[in-house]
Amino acid sequence: MTDVQTDTTDKYAAQAGMSRYDFLELLGFVWQVDSEGYDYAAEHYAPRFETPELAQQAQDDGALRDLYRKHRPTLQQWEEQTRDEEIEDIWSSHLQEAKERREAHLLWAVHPGGDWDHAAYAHAFESREEADEWIEGRKRLTGTHGWGPWQGRLLHRDAPGGEWTEVPTT
Repeated sequence: MTDVQTDTTDKYAAQAGMSRYDFLELLGFVWQVDSEGYDYAAEHYAPRFETPELAQQAQDDGALRDLYRKHRPTLQQWEEQTRDEEIEDIWSSHLQEAKERREAHLLWAVHPGGDWDHAAYAHAFESREEADEWIEGRKRLTGTHGWGPWQGRLLHRDAPGGEWTEVPTT
């Protein structure tokens, strides 16, 4: 991501009085409202804010509705000022960050292999057994569909949020 993208997004997030992460969470919610309607989006896609006050507001329909109405113009202005390709890159990065935050406590993961370089891992798991089971399922799929052999890697870390290291598989 370029500095211009970061500066623009951070500028609008600050204008809304939010962290960049919370600003992008609200953006995703606005997109869901546009796609599914407010009630469905609020029930199934409420933002997962990092700021405790905003997280609490997201649990209250009236407060969430007020946030949506108040900040929608700022979010629309940001979208108008940002190229589509940049929005896609920013959103993809946000989704990956959100996934990593949700899974930061997990110690096992798999990387799909090949030239996939979107992130350190594709799927994270509670235990090695779950990761091994997932890998075996992928191996069965490759045989069933005639794909080449699964070339992924099993990853482990010693502490939540630590660095991933590759683990040999059998």
